[in-house]
Amino acid sequence: MNLTSILGAKARPKIFICYRRTGEGAGFGGRIADKLVEHFGARQCFRDIENIEKGTDFVKSIAHATSICELLLVIIGPDWLTLKDKDGQVKIQDKNDFVRLEVATALSRDIRVIPVLVGGAKVPKEDELPKDLKLLSRRQSHELADTRWEYDSNQLIKSIEAMGIRGSTREAREAQKRKQKVVVSVILTIAVIASVFLIGRNFIGNSNKNTNNKFETLTNRPAKVEKTNAVDLRDNKVESVSPTGLQPVANEVKKPNYSRERGSIKSAISLASNLEIRAFLTLNEKPLRKVLKGDALRMIETVLEEYRLLGFYDINILESQSFGELNIYPQGRKLLAEVELFETWSGHTHSSYDNACLTHRASRENPQTVYLEKDGDSWFITSIIQHNTAPVIPTTCGQYNCPLL
Repeated sequence: MNLTSILGAKARPKIFICYRRTGEGAGFGGRIADKLVEHFGARQCFRDIENIEKGTDFVKSIAHATSICELLLVIIGPDWLTLKDKDGQVKIQDKNDFVRLEVATALSRDIRVIPVLVGGAKVPKEDELPKDLKLLSRRQSHELADTRWEYDSNQLIKSIEAMGIRGSTREAREAQKRKQKVVVSVILTIAVIASVFLIGRNFIGNSNKNTNNKFETLTNRPAKVEKTNAVDLRDNKVESVSPTGLQPVANEVKKPNYSRERGSIKSAISLASNLEIRAFLTLNEKPLRKVLKGDALRMIETVLEEYRLLGFYDINILESQSFGELNIYPQGRKLLAEVELFETWSGHTHSSYDNACLTHRASRENPQTVYLEKDGDSWFITSIIQHNTAPVIPTTCGQYNCPLL
């Protein structure tokens, strides 16, 4: 479990703008792109080849961009179907043409595609299009004329916002940038608070324990029974009084077989780690209730609530996980367990507003003791003691194309 992690992927633009830099629609394409960037912000707009990094696979970059966008706008001028390259080949008939690749990929992924008609262009007919573009003829188009530029472009913006893609003023975006700088400092503060919380838990638990035993349990184990004929399942012995009443007699009893329980416990811990990764990515702790309860669940709920309020989420990476000593013991009618767990985690913190990568956390060894309780047929993690209580110190990033992911 990575409960001490406090908080990039590529930026996740929502609008993919596809247009040629040559031909009759080139001027319109640039103006439309500028208009949309001005209203929605550069981080929500992907201007096809301008946003593809040099040295990257062009086809893979297009596939990635279209997979994360919600809308593709294809700017169609009068010569969109007939424009030729320097060798005299019609561009749209070339399978490697970037416009064809972008539109075909979006159509194959069933992403919303809007043909934006400029310069008096019409929607291409199905029989005029290559096989992988034929569905374009069925998409609802938007006409944009030079004589009514402001009206038509504003109507296009309204149509995009009707899809749920929010725009903002330049002032609002500048304010958001300032907020992100504050968020980075807040992340560091939360890291310290969380570490103090965990250190406090360790201090309270260890105050009554032998400090030389690093992994001694901090839960209430069964008290030593002073009665005669008492059964101590951990020592596998029965203490009874001899007939003379002078000398105790030790008799061996059958040791409980917990082999199945051990497998179930390890599975519960592994599942909890995977669900925790998803919880910090989606800011939804509900799935964790399948395997967490008590202090362990409350801790995650508290941290996630802070995340939601501050507007960021985590991409956590579990690099390794191994188990040490595992003890199972009864307490009254309950069956409890104590497990040594060794994990290595790293991760990234991102802004929920525009998915910018804010901070990185380097690989960190995380030894801990996990306490569980069996409820019905399932094991639940009730509390966790972290043994690496040094504060998590993230490093700032601030990039929208984080090189570490």
